[in-house]
Amino acid sequence: MERNLLKFIWKNSRLKQAWLLFVIVASMPFYFLSLELPKQIVNGPIQGENFDAIDATQPFLRIPMPYGETLFGREVILFDGFQFGRIEMLFALCAAFMFFVFLNGWFKLYTNTYKGKLGEEVLRQLRYTLLDRVLRYRVARFRNLKGAEVSSVIKDEVEPLGEFVGDAFSLPLFLGGQAITGLLFLFLQSVYFGLLTIAIVAFQIWIIPRMRRKLIVLGRQRQMQARRLSGQVAETVDMAADIHVNDMSNFARARHYGLLQSILDIRFELYQRKFTVKYINNLLMQFLAFLFYLLGGYFVITGRLDIGQLVAVIAAYKDLPGPIKGLIDYDQIRLMNEARYEQTIDSFRDDGLIGAELQRMPHEPVPRLSQGFELDHVRLEDETGRTVADNLRMRISPSDRIAIVTNGQDAARTAANVFAASLVRLVQPAAGTIALESRSLEDHPESLTGRRIGYADSGSYFPAGTINDNLLMVVKNQPVGSASGREPPPRKVSAGMLNEVPPDANAEWINLDDLGLEGAEALDRHVSDVLELSGLSRQIQDLGLIGTVDPAESPVFCDKIVEVRHEFRQNAGSLGVEGIVQSFDPDLYNAQATIGENLLFGTASDPAWAPANLNSNPVVLEVLDRHGLRTAFQEMGQRIAEARIELFGDLAPDSKIFETVADVSFEEVARLKEIVARLKMAERQEPGRESKTEKARGKSSRGSDDRQEVFKLAFGYCEAQSRFGVLDAATEEKILSARRDLREEIAGMDVAPVFFHDPDRYNPTATVLDNILLGRISSTVVDGKEKVLAAVQQLVGQTGISGGLLRVGLNFEMGNGGRRLSETQRQKLHVARALLKKPDMIILNEVLGSMDGPGRRDIMQRLLSRPLLPGQDWSPGYVCVLLDDELAEQFDRVLTFSNGAFHEIEASTPTDRGEAEADGSLAGAAN
Repeated sequence: MERNLLKFIWKNSRLKQAWLLFVIVASMPFYFLSLELPKQIVNGPIQGENFDAIDATQPFLRIPMPYGETLFGREVILFDGFQFGRIEMLFALCAAFMFFVFLNGWFKLYTNTYKGKLGEEVLRQLRYTLLDRVLRYRVARFRNLKGAEVSSVIKDEVEPLGEFVGDAFSLPLFLGGQAITGLLFLFLQSVYFGLLTIAIVAFQIWIIPRMRRKLIVLGRQRQMQARRLSGQVAETVDMAADIHVNDMSNFARARHYGLLQSILDIRFELYQRKFTVKYINNLLMQFLAFLFYLLGGYFVITGRLDIGQLVAVIAAYKDLPGPIKGLIDYDQIRLMNEARYEQTIDSFRDDGLIGAELQRMPHEPVPRLSQGFELDHVRLEDETGRTVADNLRMRISPSDRIAIVTNGQDAARTAANVFAASLVRLVQPAAGTIALESRSLEDHPESLTGRRIGYADSGSYFPAGTINDNLLMVVKNQPVGSASGREPPPRKVSAGMLNEVPPDANAEWINLDDLGLEGAEALDRHVSDVLELSGLSRQIQDLGLIGTVDPAESPVFCDKIVEVRHEFRQNAGSLGVEGIVQSFDPDLYNAQATIGENLLFGTASDPAWAPANLNSNPVVLEVLDRHGLRTAFQEMGQRIAEARIELFGDLAPDSKIFETVADVSFEEVARLKEIVARLKMAERQEPGRESKTEKARGKSSRGSDDRQEVFKLAFGYCEAQSRFGVLDAATEEKILSARRDLREEIAGMDVAPVFFHDPDRYNPTATVLDNILLGRISSTVVDGKEKVLAAVQQLVGQTGISGGLLRVGLNFEMGNGGRRLSETQRQKLHVARALLKKPDMIILNEVLGSMDGPGRRDIMQRLLSRPLLPGQDWSPGYVCVLLDDELAEQFDRVLTFSNGAFHEIEASTPTDRGEAEADGSLAGAAN
């Protein structure tokens, strides 16, 4: 990258910078005229100069030819102008003055807008360049790189450079032109004023930059500390679990506070020096004003200067401090931005970048592998620089199925891990060469290695997004058509900006032809088959059950869900779930649902109608009052609070019971103790009485009100789960009556905030599982939920909607880092991504380590079947670092590790291999 900031700016925006300079130069004459006109207005129409006679006139807009007398010996008039009297001339000159004010303002508006856009364009180029360098880092660099610091530099630290870009060349020209124009005008009025101004300005230019040198050093220190803070905060977020488990929160606070204090000290010193410089700068300019008024007044009184000249001098001086101060500030800003830019370049400097040509999109189809790998005297080292394998020589054809058996030995596992990673360029050999297709692996473009070799290890990080986004990401290599000539390559951009514009991220990036698929339906089947192979299909379908579907987008699927609902109810006995699910019935109270759910009898599309907010909903409260339920709920809530206190009030904060009981925590119980105590105290003070004020308080929606807090508890209470005995049959009947009134109230609204339970309709605000069950699972049946899910999955398979359910599950948001999925699910997803792109070779490096042995072996056996996918002629080769050595007998070749090298075992059974090892019949080099 270009190390000099000004050269980088000029290289990436030279044509636009040149245009900006031209506009600024063109504006200077108009700026000079705006300074000249006030003098003409004062001396001419106002003081009457050259208007001695009553009817005297003067020409307005008279234009003589420049240097006419020199060229022709006489004055040549290009335009005689208009003859105006004194009053007319006053109006004409004032109008001209305002015209130039508007014109100069327009020049400023245009240049500032143009500079802003230009700055953002170059800032985009800088950020894109830095991101491009990050994408070209070798994997070893990332191991010592903090993502938060890189993000901080690209997003925040280079932001001020965008503001400087537009000013880099134009601002000194603009301010310098204004300053020179102003000084020239002062000299024309008075040589003394001109010399005096130059003296003061020269002193400013000399002293101010020297006082500001320390500011640059402090700015660098502040930037580095801010970068450290960003990295520390990111570390705290990533290790939040460890901090809580090991009681490190106070130490983390101390670390952060120490860094914040350091930033404070630096910024305070910056403020001190900054405002000291500003004070001295302003003082010098005001001292110049003092001299102007003093000497200018003296010259006017003594007749050596007329009043018009003094007014013009003062007007010119008024505009002069801005350009002078701006030039001084520009020099400071330039130095600070150059320091910031150099620091950024140093942060991204890397002499071992992957060549840009290796990451370019090919303009022809990527060939399949035919020869495979060849290792010649390869030495591999781990991250510490320790040699883990040496003198490796072997061939690996694309059809080979190679197992690496480590026998649980740490040295063997480390060597195998590094070896597998070296085949996909995650590790570079310390010596020797790894060739692919008779060409050094390092010289192959990523389009070949990334599409023809699949790789999965024990890693489990995924960016935020849906499962589908993360799964399909590996086949989004380049826009469809760009490799076949149907679309032109990325267009070039003029004016020195981006040399090549990346393709549109919203274009179609999945090349179905390269995958051997025809149409979107074939892709869906391929995804489904891959997920089945990797053991994820059932789990993603389970996630689909907790997702929601819009009937407008998937009407057929939603209709099928309603059919499954009826099938589930009709065949509950044969499915083994008879009596486990209590269905919603508009005429019955559902004992497995909460009071709020029974009252609403539907799902809310408006948060104000969610069960947790019903206690403050005015429509609901009015209906409760109508049926006398508000007082009943109030009393019920207090009894619920007292029951919870009685059951859990004496438990320790770390009691395991709090982990097993939903919606109950030590903090919640402690809060309820305080609320109940205050309520009982109020009852003792006024027994048996309830004032109008208290009734009004009962209607209040303020969460801090004690009565409102216990009132809220009633809406979330379920008798079948808690069994506190606070709900009787009479109250249930009242709730059913209130439900009917509430439904009528909602039916009269323009937009219904609730979708009511209906056995013949799909509910778009409920999950797929809730739509199938349309009821609640009994809390008294052992393993009731598991039995119901198994029955639902059985029906899903029978009714043929597993594909639709899978699509719903694929839209599940994985969360930051994929943390909403389990470790095992994330590892399976890594395997699925390696399979999805249908590579010629698949390298599995101790995958699925978080699974139990039988489950992992079951998936590995499916992966080794041929053909791998039904109906597709695809049988990739394998290099697998095994966690289960007994699987080795299913591979064509088996490698073991000893004496710093891999050796091939010729025997085909575990017994034979053991005998071969005992006899020492190992090949020193696998050929």
